[in-house]
Amino acid sequence: MHTSLAGLVPTQWPARFGDELYRYALGRVAEAATAEELVQDTFLSALEAQATFRGQASERTWLFVILKRKIVDHYRRQARSPFVPLDLTAGQQPEADFFRPADGHWRAEEFPQPWDGVGNEGRGDVVLEQVEFQQILKSCQERLSPQHLAVFVLRFVEELPAEDICQELGLSPSNYWVIVHRAKLHLRRCLEKNWFQAPAPA
Repeated sequence: MHTSLAGLVPTQWPARFGDELYRYALGRVAEAATAEELVQDTFLSALEAQATFRGQASERTWLFVILKRKIVDHYRRQARSPFVPLDLTAGQQPEADFFRPADGHWRAEEFPQPWDGVGNEGRGDVVLEQVEFQQILKSCQERLSPQHLAVFVLRFVEELPAEDICQELGLSPSNYWVIVHRAKLHLRRCLEKNWFQAPAPA
């Protein structure tokens, strides 16, 4: 067994933390191969940075911090293309009709309905835990442009502050909020069509 001077045991990282790190990464990127690459990069970066480990957090926590940084870097690379508005289907309401200009929250009359509504009677909050729903949600996310997906994941999955996301992705605040609104609206429409919509009459 190889133990570093910092008290780390790199040879045990894949066995002890590999699966957990992979599941975390897979929940945030589209491809399994990308998730595997992020975990491998995490282990490599951790090996190179062993001297910086001070033992103030556990090995697991330290590795997750590195992985989260790798995920941010991944989406920063994905979002390098110039800002391009997400096209909305012709004839549908623009996002400005759904959000209050004062604070950007949903207008009262447009607020999304509870998730145990049409077509999902009796499912309640457990719908979040169902594999089918998670697959549909991920499919809807993957239909976002790389830049919109980057903002969505960093804001609503990684929960980074807006200021940090703008800095990481090189966005102006106005472009950031346009992307947030349009990504939320796209996902709402996609879920309404593919999950919440009542089944057609027989």
